[in-house]
Amino acid sequence: MNFSDEYTFLKDKFNVFRKANYDKVMGMFQNFKTGIIFIGGGWCKNCQAVAPIVNATAKKNKVRTILHFDPHFINIFKEEVDLRDCGDLETKLNYYYLIEKLGFTSDTFVQDTLIPRLNVPAIIGIKNGICVGIIDDEYVLDTNGLHKEDSDIDQTEEYTNKLTDLFQIVKQREKSFWHFKRRKKD
Repeated sequence: MNFSDEYTFLKDKFNVFRKANYDKVMGMFQNFKTGIIFIGGGWCKNCQAVAPIVNATAKKNKVRTILHFDPHFINIFKEEVDLRDCGDLETKLNYYYLIEKLGFTSDTFVQDTLIPRLNVPAIIGIKNGICVGIIDDEYVLDTNGLHKEDSDIDQTEEYTNKLTDLFQIVKQREKSFWHFKRRKKD
Protein backbone atom coordinates (compact mmCIF):
# COMPACT_ATOMS: atom_id res chain seq x y z
CA MET A 1 0.00 0.00 0.00
CA ASN A 2 1.32 3.42 -0.93
CA PHE A 3 0.30 5.74 1.90
CA SER A 4 1.38 8.86 0.01
CA ASP A 5 -1.37 8.03 -2.53
CA GLU A 6 -3.99 7.49 0.18
CA TYR A 7 -3.07 10.59 2.21
CA THR A 8 -3.22 13.78 0.17
CA PHE A 9 -0.86 15.82 2.39
CA LEU A 10 1.66 13.00 2.94
CA LYS A 11 4.28 13.68 0.27
CA ASP A 12 6.97 11.40 1.75
CA LYS A 13 7.14 8.20 -0.33
CA PHE A 14 9.50 6.75 2.29
CA ASN A 15 7.12 7.29 5.20
CA VAL A 16 7.06 5.29 8.44
CA PHE A 17 3.62 3.72 7.95
CA ARG A 18 3.26 -0.04 7.43
CA LYS A 19 -0.10 -1.72 6.85
CA ALA A 20 -1.39 -3.88 9.70
CA ASN A 21 -4.55 -5.92 10.10
CA TYR A 22 -6.55 -6.57 13.25
CA ASP A 23 -4.61 -9.77 14.08
CA LYS A 24 -1.26 -7.98 13.82
CA VAL A 25 -2.48 -5.20 16.12
CA MET A 26 -3.80 -7.67 18.69
CA GLY A 27 -0.54 -9.63 18.39
CA MET A 28 1.25 -6.57 19.76
CA PHE A 29 -0.58 -7.11 23.06
CA GLN A 30 -0.53 -10.90 23.09
CA ASN A 31 3.18 -11.15 22.26
CA PHE A 32 4.30 -8.31 24.55
CA LYS A 33 5.57 -6.17 21.65
CA THR A 34 6.55 -2.51 21.68
CA GLY A 35 5.60 0.01 19.02
CA ILE A 36 3.23 2.67 17.71
CA ILE A 37 -0.11 2.08 15.99
CA PHE A 38 -2.02 4.61 13.87
CA ILE A 39 -5.72 3.74 13.71
CA GLY A 40 -7.53 5.50 10.88
CA GLY A 41 -7.68 5.79 7.13
CA GLY A 42 -7.54 8.10 4.15
CA TRP A 43 -11.36 8.30 4.17
CA CYS A 44 -11.16 10.48 7.32
CA LYS A 45 -10.41 14.22 7.01
CA ASN A 46 -8.90 14.23 10.51
CA CYS A 47 -6.51 11.41 9.58
CA GLN A 48 -5.63 13.27 6.38
CA ALA A 49 -4.73 16.32 8.49
CA VAL A 50 -2.37 14.60 10.93
CA ALA A 51 -0.71 11.87 8.82
CA PRO A 52 2.18 14.07 7.55
CA ILE A 53 2.76 15.47 11.06
CA VAL A 54 2.81 11.99 12.59
CA ASN A 55 5.26 10.87 9.91
CA ALA A 56 7.60 13.86 10.32
CA THR A 57 7.51 13.70 14.12
CA ALA A 58 8.20 9.95 14.06
CA LYS A 59 11.23 10.43 11.83
CA LYS A 60 12.50 13.28 13.99
CA ASN A 61 12.23 10.95 17.02
CA LYS A 62 13.89 8.06 15.16
CA VAL A 63 10.72 5.96 15.07
CA ARG A 64 11.20 3.79 12.00
CA THR A 65 7.81 2.11 11.79
CA ILE A 66 4.23 2.93 12.73
CA LEU A 67 1.67 0.21 12.15
CA HIS A 68 -1.31 1.61 10.22
CA PHE A 69 -4.59 -0.12 11.05
CA ASP A 70 -7.65 0.93 9.07
CA PRO A 71 -10.80 -0.06 11.01
CA HIS A 72 -12.79 -0.12 7.73
CA PHE A 73 -13.06 -3.53 6.13
CA ILE A 74 -15.25 -5.50 3.70
CA ASN A 75 -17.60 -7.87 5.53
CA ILE A 76 -18.98 -11.19 4.28
CA PHE A 77 -21.84 -9.33 2.53
CA LYS A 78 -19.28 -7.33 0.47
CA GLU A 79 -20.14 -4.13 2.36
CA GLU A 80 -17.59 -1.68 3.71
CA VAL A 81 -18.06 -1.41 7.47
CA ASP A 82 -16.21 0.20 10.36
CA LEU A 83 -15.02 -2.05 13.18
CA ARG A 84 -15.92 0.75 15.61
CA ASP A 85 -19.62 0.53 14.66
CA CYS A 86 -19.99 -3.01 16.11
CA GLY A 87 -22.39 -4.00 13.32
CA ASP A 88 -22.47 -7.72 14.08
CA LEU A 89 -21.54 -9.94 16.99
CA GLU A 90 -18.06 -10.88 15.73
CA THR A 91 -17.19 -7.25 15.00
CA LYS A 92 -18.55 -6.16 18.37
CA LEU A 93 -16.44 -8.77 20.18
CA ASN A 94 -13.30 -7.84 18.22
CA TYR A 95 -13.78 -4.15 18.88
CA TYR A 96 -14.55 -4.71 22.56
CA TYR A 97 -11.40 -6.84 22.91
CA LEU A 98 -9.31 -4.04 21.33
CA ILE A 99 -10.83 -1.42 23.63
CA GLU A 100 -10.21 -3.63 26.67
CA LYS A 101 -6.56 -4.14 25.69
CA LEU A 102 -6.15 -0.39 25.22
CA GLY A 103 -7.81 0.36 28.56
CA PHE A 104 -9.70 3.07 26.69
CA THR A 105 -12.54 4.97 28.33
CA SER A 106 -14.80 7.68 26.96
CA ASP A 107 -18.12 9.38 27.59
CA THR A 108 -19.10 8.61 24.00
CA PHE A 109 -20.33 5.08 23.33
CA VAL A 110 -20.94 2.94 20.27
CA GLN A 111 -24.66 3.09 19.44
CA ASP A 112 -26.76 0.59 21.44
CA THR A 113 -23.76 -0.55 23.53
CA LEU A 114 -21.76 0.53 26.52
CA ILE A 115 -18.49 0.19 24.59
CA PRO A 116 -16.47 3.44 24.43
CA ARG A 117 -16.14 4.92 20.93
CA LEU A 118 -12.52 5.50 19.86
CA ASN A 119 -11.98 8.55 17.66
CA VAL A 120 -9.78 8.39 14.61
CA PRO A 121 -7.04 9.14 14.16
CA ALA A 122 -5.86 7.34 17.25
CA ILE A 123 -2.13 7.13 17.84
CA ILE A 124 -1.47 4.29 20.27
CA GLY A 125 1.78 3.67 22.15
CA ILE A 126 2.41 0.08 23.23
CA LYS A 127 5.29 -1.01 25.41
CA ASN A 128 5.82 -4.67 26.21
CA GLY A 129 2.21 -5.44 25.28
CA ILE A 130 0.67 -2.69 27.41
CA CYS A 131 -0.90 0.50 26.13
CA VAL A 132 1.12 3.42 27.53
CA GLY A 133 -0.72 6.23 25.79
CA ILE A 134 -3.43 7.21 23.32
CA ILE A 135 -3.76 10.41 21.33
CA ASP A 136 -7.19 10.54 19.70
CA ASP A 137 -7.73 14.26 19.25
CA GLU A 138 -9.57 15.24 16.08
CA TYR A 139 -7.92 18.03 14.07
CA VAL A 140 -8.52 19.59 10.68
CA LEU A 141 -5.96 21.19 8.40
CA ASP A 142 -6.64 24.39 6.49
CA THR A 143 -5.14 27.84 5.94
CA ASN A 144 -5.14 28.39 9.73
CA GLY A 145 -2.92 25.33 10.17
CA LEU A 146 -3.76 22.27 12.24
CA HIS A 147 -6.56 23.00 14.68
CA LYS A 148 -9.69 21.57 16.27
CA GLU A 149 -12.88 22.20 14.31
CA ASP A 150 -14.26 24.65 16.85
CA SER A 151 -11.07 26.74 16.94
CA ASP A 152 -8.97 28.84 14.58
CA ILE A 153 -5.80 28.68 16.69
CA ASP A 154 -2.96 26.67 15.13
CA GLN A 155 -2.27 23.67 17.37
CA THR A 156 0.43 22.01 15.28
CA GLU A 157 3.13 22.53 17.91
CA GLU A 158 0.90 21.24 20.71
CA TYR A 159 0.06 18.11 18.69
CA THR A 160 3.71 17.55 17.75
CA ASN A 161 4.67 17.80 21.44
CA LYS A 162 2.03 15.20 22.38
CA LEU A 163 3.36 12.86 19.71
CA THR A 164 6.96 13.40 20.81
CA ASP A 165 6.04 12.62 24.42
CA LEU A 166 4.27 9.41 23.38
CA PHE A 167 7.14 8.32 21.12
CA GLN A 168 9.67 8.95 23.90
CA ILE A 169 7.66 6.89 26.40
CA VAL A 170 7.56 3.99 23.96
CA LYS A 171 11.26 4.24 23.11
CA GLN A 172 12.48 4.76 26.68
CA ARG A 173 14.69 1.93 27.90
CA GLU A 174 13.81 0.46 31.23
CA LYS A 175 16.49 -0.26 33.77
CA SER A 176 16.62 -3.79 34.98
CA PHE A 177 15.36 -4.52 38.45
CA TRP A 178 18.72 -6.11 39.20
CA HIS A 179 20.70 -3.07 38.06
CA PHE A 180 22.42 -1.73 41.16
CA LYS A 181 25.87 -0.81 42.40
CA ARG A 182 27.63 -3.36 44.50
CA ARG A 183 29.42 -2.11 47.52
CA LYS A 184 33.07 -2.97 47.76
CA LYS A 185 34.05 -5.21 50.62
CA ASP A 186 36.48 -3.74 53.07
